[in-house]
Amino acid sequence: MKKRRNYEEVSDRIELSPEEDARIGEMIDQAERELEEARVSFRWGKEQLEQVKQAASTMGVPYQTFIKLAVFERALSVLKDSQAVRKSTDVA
Repeated sequence: MKKRRNYEEVSDRIELSPEEDARIGEMIDQAERELEEARVSFRWGKEQLEQVKQAASTMGVPYQTFIKLAVFERALSVLKDSQAVRKSTDVA
C-alpha cells in the first residue's frame, strides 16, 4: 500500500516500549487504510434497515458488508446491461 503521509521518526527523541511502538505502528497503518477508503452515508427508514439486517443475518454477514456486496453486485449488473445495450445499438 502506498503511504500518503511522511511521518517523522522520533525514536531518537522519545523512548517507547516495544509494545507502545507496535501499537503506534498499528494505529498509523489503520489511519493509512482509512485514507484509502471512501465513506458513504445515507438515510433509510428503520423498517428498511431492519429488513437489510435480517437478510444479512440470514447470509451470516454483518449488515454493512451485506449492503456493500448488494450495491456492488447491482452496480456490476447495471454496467453489464448498459454495455450490452450499447453494443446492440452500435450494431444496428
